[in-house]
Amino acid sequence: GGRLEWRDPNSLSGEALDPTAEGSSDCQLAVTQAAWRYLQSHPDELEQIWTRIAVFARMKPEDKINVVRYLQSHSLVVGMCGDGGNDCGGLRAAHAGLALSDAEASMVSPFSTGRDGKSLITVVDFIREGRACLATNLATFQYFITYCFVLTGIRTALAVLAGLSMGEYVWVTLDVGIGMVMVWTMTLSRPTARLCDFRPTATLLGPRTVSAIAFPVITSILAMVSAEVLLWSHDWYERLAPITDIHLLPSLWMLRGDNYDSAIGVLVLLTALANTAYVNTYGGSFRRNIIFNYKINIVYGVFIFGLGWLLFSPPTQYNCVFRVNCDTQQSLNARDLSVLAAFSAGGVGGCFLGPQVKVWQSQVMADGWHPDSKTGYKWWLPEKDQDCLPPAGYHTSPLNSTEISQFGCVGPNNCFSQGYKWQLFAVIMTFIILNHVFAKVFLQGCVASTLRRRQRMRDSKLYSGSRMRENEFGQAADTVGQEMSQSASSATDQDLQPYTGEVVPV
Repeated sequence: GGRLEWRDPNSLSGEALDPTAEGSSDCQLAVTQAAWRYLQSHPDELEQIWTRIAVFARMKPEDKINVVRYLQSHSLVVGMCGDGGNDCGGLRAAHAGLALSDAEASMVSPFSTGRDGKSLITVVDFIREGRACLATNLATFQYFITYCFVLTGIRTALAVLAGLSMGEYVWVTLDVGIGMVMVWTMTLSRPTARLCDFRPTATLLGPRTVSAIAFPVITSILAMVSAEVLLWSHDWYERLAPITDIHLLPSLWMLRGDNYDSAIGVLVLLTALANTAYVNTYGGSFRRNIIFNYKINIVYGVFIFGLGWLLFSPPTQYNCVFRVNCDTQQSLNARDLSVLAAFSAGGVGGCFLGPQVKVWQSQVMADGWHPDSKTGYKWWLPEKDQDCLPPAGYHTSPLNSTEISQFGCVGPNNCFSQGYKWQLFAVIMTFIILNHVFAKVFLQGCVASTLRRRQRMRDSKLYSGSRMRENEFGQAADTVGQEMSQSASSATDQDLQPYTGEVVPV
């Protein structure tokens, strides 16, 4: 048998002290292996003083594990730092095990480092990198879910409206240009230099994640509806249902985007997705400012410039690749884009089957059109071998008539009037500005701060009861840390000396 005696190493008398006596409540305690094992066998004594034990000396591996588990039994989150040798058990048992070693034994620890002289500062770097990675993962997740809803919504609306689709290279741009290239640039943002005092959200169904998806989806739908309503209000607009109006063959599916409505869908869809990828890359609290990610700025600038060109330029070969502001003449000229034409299913370098084709087709059929001798198809459709013009000998509207050509476009087209271009520009710019403001003000500004504050209040109420002892222990640990810091700065080892406990025989 034996008893535990406590002594003050600064006292020359060597007399035994009682750490539970009045006036001794502020002292810190140090225990050796034997003292710790004695206290474990006398839990009543340990319960009175455990929050004041600051030093555990000469502990064996199993004793270190017992210390960690004892603290965990008091609902504490326990971290341990060691060299990864005889600390393996404790590092493994702790909630956060930090091994400062290059030895193989350090592999049992969730975190190990030998960098920068085996410094704990690498933990901060690790957390900064991890939080930035988590924020980037959530950003790409939000983009792809937005992509799903916006693409499905616009594509379904066009299909239900008149059996419409979009040009073949629109899909290539969506999947490769934005879905691969631009999303890759989203992942290039580096972490902030300063570690903030809160973590990024990790829930896929939390209010921040859901709102970051819902807002661009809703605003893109509103932009599409607004653009369509404005389009339909113009007297030059003519609705085209290619399957029923001009009897488009199933093999010409890629030309179901040769109309006004599909062109609107292309502009809104590309704008929505490129803008969503960009605003989800804003720096904020975990990633550096987006201006330092020059690659996404370049890609975003290229997309915005390209969309502006599609909207305001006169018909060009580039327009006809995407079937926006395109006419028959430039659609035929697009065959000069040899690489794109080689991989095209028939849209690039072919005829443009805009709404005006209905006029020519009805006139040719009324004039006694005979089915095509090669295909036997009873409906006339323009062919590029005939420069996409009606066959000779039929009474049809001239190419330069207002029924066929308008706004400087030659032949069947989907060119917009100048007035409508500015209306559509206003709709698109409103969408872009709203999404940028929402990201900066709501997701990263006052709304996000309010939500974090409320969450902290809820967490505080939830854990206030179970964490009382943790708070006591934390205050004691803070006191020890401050005193140890003062000791280091004054270079006097005598400033802080805890009472030491040792077991003596009886």
